[in-house]
Amino acid sequence: MNTEDMRRALLRADPRLSRYDPLERILMLEDFDQGMNGWVGYFPDYDGWEDYPGRYQPVEGVEAILDKSLNDPSIRIDRRLPMGPHGVPMLSSLTTWDVGSSGSFNGNYALKIPTPGRAGYKAFCQKRITTPWRGKFRVECWFTFKAEASDFRLGHTDIRALYLTFDAMDPHHIKDNGQTPLRWWPCLRYHNAENGELVQRWQANFSGNTGVKDGAWTYLDDGYQELGFNRSPTKYQWHYLRFTIDLDRHEYVDLHCYGKEFQIAGRKHAPESPIPGWRASTDKCGGLLNCGFGIEAANDKRVFLYLDSIVVSASET
Repeated sequence: MNTEDMRRALLRADPRLSRYDPLERILMLEDFDQGMNGWVGYFPDYDGWEDYPGRYQPVEGVEAILDKSLNDPSIRIDRRLPMGPHGVPMLSSLTTWDVGSSGSFNGNYALKIPTPGRAGYKAFCQKRITTPWRGKFRVECWFTFKAEASDFRLGHTDIRALYLTFDAMDPHHIKDNGQTPLRWWPCLRYHNAENGELVQRWQANFSGNTGVKDGAWTYLDDGYQELGFNRSPTKYQWHYLRFTIDLDRHEYVDLHCYGKEFQIAGRKHAPESPIPGWRASTDKCGGLLNCGFGIEAANDKRVFLYLDSIVVSASET
């Protein structure tokens, strides 16, 4: 038996890992029965203090940001400071009105990402890390999603979209080799429903620097996929998801969901010209590799994304 065969045999013998397909180095095995594991809500930078040397001048002061967060209802939920109506990630035993707590896919608790009950509002949860190598990087998870069953309706069109997002920045030391560090946003969006009708198509972000959660979104040619939702508002169907990117080449490697492989290999993310000033984050975010999951409400009803567990792995090449 060679080394690779031995490695695969060991993975398949571990019930925690046998349902995953990690790359050669496992960085994280997130079992939410053990807690939050460092996954936190998404909120803007507190970057308006005047004592920040060389700060980008158009940035508003913290006082102005606070005032808008409290009093301007037009600000999107993912741009607000953590106050007022917003979704806070939490641990959940998937409690429902009819059967009590069902637990997660494999255990008692899942990571729950809830939105407020307002159309168009998003909620995100992410983990902030830096890249260990400029090789391949893979995220895998088991997930399910539902709308709140408060009206006893199925709610399959109350969920506008699901998200798996990265905010990546090349490490600063590549400048020693004459390379320019780039910041890029390889991201996926499952467009579930719009205007009361199911869409059920995967999208990806292939260009632009408008932001991690904003696109621009391009439909994949083979992106149509019906995810299981069940016929009851309180029955959960768990799905497997795998997404791999190449940090050195700035391109997509693979996308697999629910038994389907999508033709995404080799597609590159082409950032636009860097944002001017220190907001480009070239001074503070070298090696950035934030991974996030999110969900968006289509109607004035709370919707939830649940993650049973997450495996993050990488290769050095």
